[in-house]
Amino acid sequence: MSSDSNEQTGCAGCSRREFLSSSVLGAVGAMLVASCGDGVFGGSSLTGPTTTVNTTVLLSDYPALATVGGVARINAVATPIVVVRTAASTYLALSLICPHAGTTVNLTGNQFVCPNHRATFNSTGTWTGGQRTSNLQSLTVALNATASTLTITGTTSVGGGGDDDG
Repeated sequence: MSSDSNEQTGCAGCSRREFLSSSVLGAVGAMLVASCGDGVFGGSSLTGPTTTVNTTVLLSDYPALATVGGVARINAVATPIVVVRTAASTYLALSLICPHAGTTVNLTGNQFVCPNHRATFNSTGTWTGGQRTSNLQSLTVALNATASTLTITGTTSVGGGGDDDG
C-alpha cells in the first residue's frame, strides 16, 4: 500500500494488517464488556423484581437467636432472609439474595456463600471475597422485648437466579 492510500483511510502510517488487528482487538474488547451486562457487578440499587418484607416473628420460634452471634433463616416470608443476633438486644436482618445475579446464598459456618459464583459475605452481610459484588441488603429490624418479637420490614430483590439450594 502506498502512503497516499493510508492517508485516505484515516490511518496514516499503519498497514492494512495493523488496522485489522487493532479493529479485531477493539471488537473483542467490546464483546467482553457487553458480556458483563451493564459492567457493574452488584451495584448499590435493587434491580429486577422486588418484594416488600413486613413480618413479625416470635424469638422463641428461632432458638439460634437466644445467644449473641446466633443466626436463623426466617421462613415466614416469600424472599429468603436471615436474622443475626449482634448484641443482647440488637438484631440484623439480611436478604439472602446475592446482589450479583439473584442466587440464594447459603449459610456456611459463620459466613454466607453464593453457590454460583462463590462470592462470600461475613455475618454482617459485608462482601469478603470471591466474585466481586456489593454487600447483602439489610432490612429494618424492631425488637419488642415485652412480646419477644422481631418486626422485619423493607424492600428486597425477589431473586430466583441460579441455584437455590440453600
